[in-house]
Amino acid sequence: MNTFQLEILSPDRMFYSGECEIITVPLHDGSFGIMANHSPFTAAVVPGEVRFTVPGGEKTTCAVSQGMIDVENNTVKLLCESVLRPEEIDEENERREAEIAAEDMRGKQSYKDYMLSQLVFARAVNNLRVKKHDAAMINHK
Repeated sequence: MNTFQLEILSPDRMFYSGECEIITVPLHDGSFGIMANHSPFTAAVVPGEVRFTVPGGEKTTCAVSQGMIDVENNTVKLLCESVLRPEEIDEENERREAEIAAEDMRGKQSYKDYMLSQLVFARAVNNLRVKKHDAAMINHK
């Protein structure tokens, strides 16, 4: 299968850099798949699950927050605020973050603070969903 160069980055680390056969990313209107020699493309990424396959068939799943993806010259760059492997997600901490953010959204606060609480809530809920999905896939095998 043909490959392309993939870089997945967050502000605190290079999550992955290397060859890739296919990647699926979450966009506002659904999941979007990219393979080798895709036409140029730039889009906003929403919190969700990213799945990619490297040569040899190894599949990787990760939880991403909002960010952007850029496809050009058989290279894909995915830049997100956070990128976590399912095993890096602390379920208890994410539940606590979601509860605090939900409580904050119910309270009186400025529009800016409400939007920040909404982002924290979305990230925490997404991380929990990816963690549970990964656990279900492992148990299903």
